Parts: sequence; structure tokens; C-alpha cells
Amino acid sequence: MRVGRAIRIGRSHLSRQARRTLWAAAALGLACAALPPLAQEAEQEPLAADPAEQTGDAFAEADPLEQQRLAAAIAGLEEQAELNETELARAVRSYREAVIQRNEALEALVATRSRLDREVARPREISADRLDELADELLRAEVRHESLVEQTSHRLADLRRLLRSRDAMARRIATLRARLPAQQELLTGVWEVRWLPAGSVGTFYLDQSGTLITGQYRLGTIGDGSLQGTFVGGKLFLQRIDSQRGRDAELEGFVDPDGARIRGTWQAYELVQGGLPHGHWVARRVR
Repeated sequence: MRVGRAIRIGRSHLSRQARRTLWAAAALGLACAALPPLAQEAEQEPLAADPAEQTGDAFAEADPLEQQRLAAAIAGLEEQAELNETELARAVRSYREAVIQRNEALEALVATRSRLDREVARPREISADRLDELADELLRAEVRHESLVEQTSHRLADLRRLLRSRDAMARRIATLRARLPAQQELLTGVWEVRWLPAGSVGTFYLDQSGTLITGQYRLGTIGDGSLQGTFVGGKLFLQRIDSQRGRDAELEGFVDPDGARIRGTWQAYELVQGGLPHGHWVARRVR
């Protein structure tokens, strides 16, 4: 205010250029007065991050309750997905049955039309009553075929609906899983193993460290020993080392998306008397 008053008092005695210079200096002085001292600005602590700005992933990692909610939601969606798969399999069977009936009706329609065409081509040998009979038969065949075509279309629509539902649930499950903390050691744990086609049941004790896999196994009458291998890009490779025979088989497998099962194949290095050279194996996580 004092600066403005001084300017008003002396403005009549100043040139236009001088007045402009004075106004600029006054504005600069007011602006500097509004700024906090440098020392105080340096001492100010940085503002804490707004919790609302945290991403969902970070929140899920920091909140165990949120992790439980995500896991429960995933479990519920997976249960719905299993029901959807059951309904989808039933819909596929219904569609196949409808297709078979439609094709049979089409063959019957073609045969009826051909029979009518052949007999009409011989007008001296066909009566009006016979022609009416063939025309009625053709009409019934056409109606049945059209009905089965419509039924097949409805079955196909059911399949599309169930497939869209399956894909939507798969995307939702993947989105929720992405919000959970990443599992660094997916394979570490105890696995119940079924060795096929022999049907032997045993246990794998696996330990994962990065991409390296080690462990022990017990496979009923097949024997016991150690396991060594790698897990890269979702693919598991193991060498089975028997405690008596040494290296006797190699295994390959893929982990299910939910991390609960492993499915793969095995190949024996040497054919043990009475044994099999190759087969399949399935593992289910116990803990």
C-alpha cells in the first residue's frame, strides 16, 4: 500500500518511462515478498503420497485382508467357471445331436423330392392321388427340416453364450490374479504324483530357486531318489535319478494356470525289464 501511495503522489513529476520502471520494481517487490524464505522452503518435508493414488496392486500387497478378498473372488469365479464348463459340455452334446438330426432330415428331404421328381416325369404312370400323397410327404419333410435347422441355430446360440461367458470369466480371473502378489516359488511344495500308464502313486518334494528345481521323490514300486531340473517359461523339465539305478528318466510338464496341478510326459533312458519306455504323469499340489 505504501508503495502504491508513493507512486500516486509522485506520478505527476515523473516521465512516462520513469513511471513504467517504478511500477515494474514495485510489482517485483510484491512478488518477492509473497515467496517463502529459501531456508524455510528447504526445511519443508515432502508431502506424503495420497493413499487414493496407490495402485490396486500395491494396495493388495500391503493389505492381507484385500488379498483374502481377491482369493475368495477368484475361488468363486473358478467355481462358476467349472459349472460353465459342465454346461458347455452338455450344450456341445446337444448341438451335435441337433446337427445329426438336421442332416438326417435333409437327406430325407432330398430323397422325397427326388422321388417326387421321378414320378412326375412319368405322367402316364402317376395318378392325381399319388401326386397329392407325394406332395404332402414333401411338405412334411420340408417342415421337419426347417424345424431342425431352427433348433440347431438355437443350440449354436447357446454355445456362443457359454463360450463368451467362459472367456469373460477367464479374463476376470486373470485380472484378479494379476493383483495378487506374484508367487516367486510356484513349484516349491509337496505334490501327489500319479505315474501313467502304470498307475503308480507317489510323492514329489520340490524346491524351486529361481529357474532351478531340486527335490526328492517316492514312487511306490518304481523306487525313490532325487530330482533335478529347470522351470522356464511355464515349462518344467526334470531328470529322475533313482537311488539304485542312477539317471533313469526325464520328465516334461506344464503347470495349470491356477498352480494346483502339473501335467506332462516322461521318457525312460533305458527299458527296465517289465517296464515301459514312456508315458504320462500328473501331479496335484498337497501343500
